[in-house]
Amino acid sequence: MAGGIALLILLLAPLLLNADGFLEAIHNGVTRYVPTSLLDTAIATFGAYAKGLLFAGICLTVIGAGALTGWALNRLAGVGRGGPVVETLFVAVFVILLAEVVVLPVFGQGLLGSGFRGSGPALHGPIVLAGVGYAVALVGLLRSAIARSGSGQSAVGRESGNAGIMQRRAFLGRILGVVGLGALAISGFSVVARVVSAGSINRTVRTTTPAPGGFGPTPAVTPVDDFYVVAKDLFPLSVDPAAWRLQVSGLVDRPASYSLAQIQAMPAVEGYRTFQCISSQVTTYDQLIGNQRFKGVRVADILATSGVKPTARFVLWQALDGYTESLPLDVARDPRTWLAYEMGPPGTPLKPEHGAPLRVIIPGRYGMKQPKWLTAIQLSDHDEDGYWEQRGWDRTAAVRVYSRIDLPMDGDSLPAGQPFGIFGIANSGDRGISRVEVSTDDGQTWKDAEIERSDSDPAITDVTWVRWRLENVVVPKEGRATLVVRATDGQGNVQDAVPRPPLPSGATGYQRVSVLVVPG
Repeated sequence: MAGGIALLILLLAPLLLNADGFLEAIHNGVTRYVPTSLLDTAIATFGAYAKGLLFAGICLTVIGAGALTGWALNRLAGVGRGGPVVETLFVAVFVILLAEVVVLPVFGQGLLGSGFRGSGPALHGPIVLAGVGYAVALVGLLRSAIARSGSGQSAVGRESGNAGIMQRRAFLGRILGVVGLGALAISGFSVVARVVSAGSINRTVRTTTPAPGGFGPTPAVTPVDDFYVVAKDLFPLSVDPAAWRLQVSGLVDRPASYSLAQIQAMPAVEGYRTFQCISSQVTTYDQLIGNQRFKGVRVADILATSGVKPTARFVLWQALDGYTESLPLDVARDPRTWLAYEMGPPGTPLKPEHGAPLRVIIPGRYGMKQPKWLTAIQLSDHDEDGYWEQRGWDRTAAVRVYSRIDLPMDGDSLPAGQPFGIFGIANSGDRGISRVEVSTDDGQTWKDAEIERSDSDPAITDVTWVRWRLENVVVPKEGRATLVVRATDGQGNVQDAVPRPPLPSGATGYQRVSVLVVPG
C-alpha cells in the first residue's frame, strides 16, 4: 500500500508538470536492455499496446519493489518499532538515495540523474515527494500493525505510557490503509487507461471501396486525425508556444534563441511529405505511414543566420521529451530539410501529438530521424548516437523501397473470369517511384501497374508516396490465388524481396495477399 502511494505520486507528476519523470526515465532505460529482436517481436505481437504493456510492467515492479523494501526495512532495520519521526526520515532518505544512486544509474540515467535528458526538477521533485509519501505510509502502517497484533506491545506501552496511543496508532493505520488501497486502485485505473489509450492510437477504419476512376481506398492526403502517432513515451507533450524557444548553439558564430513568432517570420516553405515509421510492416496492411502538407522554414536558413563554423560536421537535435537525434551537416543543409510548424490545411498549426510547436522534417528518412517538440540544435564536429541508435537501431534510417496492396484484402473472394482492380501505394522516401509491378500468380509473372503522378494530384511528389492501380485483372481459374506487389524507385532500385523484420533498419520483402477465386 505504501508503494501504491509512491506510484500514484510518480504517475501524477508528469501529467501535472507536463514533463518526463522517474517512470518515463526507467521506461527509456529498460529499452536499452531489450534486444532488438525481442522488441521487434513485441511490436509485431502487441502493436500499439507494446509500449503501454511495458509501462504497466514497470509500474507493477514499483509496487513490488515497495513491498520488498518495506519487508526488508521492517525485518532487518526494525522499522515500525522506534521513534516515528526518526524512522520516517530514515526510510525517506533510504528510498530517495536508492532511486537516485542505484535505480537511475542502472537504467542509464546516470548518478543522481546526471544523464537524464529531460527536466531535472520534474525528475527529482517527484522522487522526493514519492519517497516521503512512501516513508510516512510505511512507518504508519507498520506501527499500526504492531499495535493491532500486540507485537511489541510492551515496548510501545513503555514509550507511550497508555493504551490510548496504541488505539490512535491503529486508527491512523486504518486511515493509511484506506489511502494506500485507494492509491493502488487509482494507480491501477490510470495505468490501464494509459495502456488502452496507447493501444487505440493509429487505429482507423480502413475504407474498402475505391472511388470510381480513382487509385484505391487510401486517400492521397492522410487526414490529420488519422495520421499515425509514434513517440518514445505513452503520451505527447503539450508545449506553451509563447514560452517555447529554439536554442542554436555549438560550432556557430552567433548562438541564438528563437521564439515561434521569429521562426514564422522567416521565409517559409511548404509542401507534401510522406512520413513512414521504421516499425512499419511490409507483409501486412500497416497504418504507420501517412502523407500530409507541412509548412515551415529551411534548416539551412536557420544555420545561415547563426553562421556555421568550418569545423562543424553534424547537426545534433534535442527535443523537449529528452529525445535526441543527429544528421550530417550536408543533409541538414538540403533545401528539403525543414523545421515545420504547420500540418494540414493552410493555417493549421501542428498538434501536440505531431510535435507542436516545431518538428524536424527530413526527406528520405524514417520518422525516428525527425524529432518532434524540437528545442535545441547543436552544431558539432562529431556524430552522436540518437535515442534509438543507442538501442541498436540503424544510424541512417534511410527509407527502403516499399509497396503494399490495399485492395483486395487478404481472404477476399473474387469471381473467376471476371475483371477486378488491384490498388495500393508505394514509397521510397526521397527517390520517387518509377515502376510498380503486380503478380496474380505468386510472382511467376508480372504486370505493370499505373502510377498516379503529380500532374493529376499536387499531393504526389518525389518526396511522397504514390498510389497505383492495376485494373481489368482476370484470374481464370477457381481456387486460391496469391497477389504480390513490388516497386522500383527513381534510381532503379527494385524492392528487396527478402523478408526481414522492421528493426533495426526497416522491413523488407513483398506483400502477399491470398484471395479465393470463386465461380463467376
